[in-house]
Amino acid sequence: MSTFEQAYSWINLRFLLEGLWVTLEVSVISIVLSFIIGLILGVIRYVKIKYLSAAVGFLIDIIRNLPLLLIIFFTYFGLPELGLRMTPMLAAVTALVVFESAMLAFKLFRLDKWKVQGQVG
Repeated sequence: MSTFEQAYSWINLRFLLEGLWVTLEVSVISIVLSFIIGLILGVIRYVKIKYLSAAVGFLIDIIRNLPLLLIIFFTYFGLPELGLRMTPMLAAVTALVVFESAMLAFKLFRLDKWKVQGQVG
């Protein structure tokens, strides 16, 4: 049997399916949490509370401009150095939620600006 055929053995297929399941878990959890947190941050930014809205906008702009890989590395390698230990799955979910909620909050705020200017239906 060649090495190419061995790559698709049942043993390897089991590992691939386990990896697929973990990917789906991380994705679903991240999407739900990102939507909730991003919606909250977007509303805070939209309401225009004097200092809170400015602080949230500043954090959103900082997080949006960081590469996702940097955020993933910081949550997995940096946070344990600061005393916050987490599992690899929790680190992945945390990094994705932080990044995607900032992106969603920005897009909600930007969509509202477009509506005010009459550019969106």
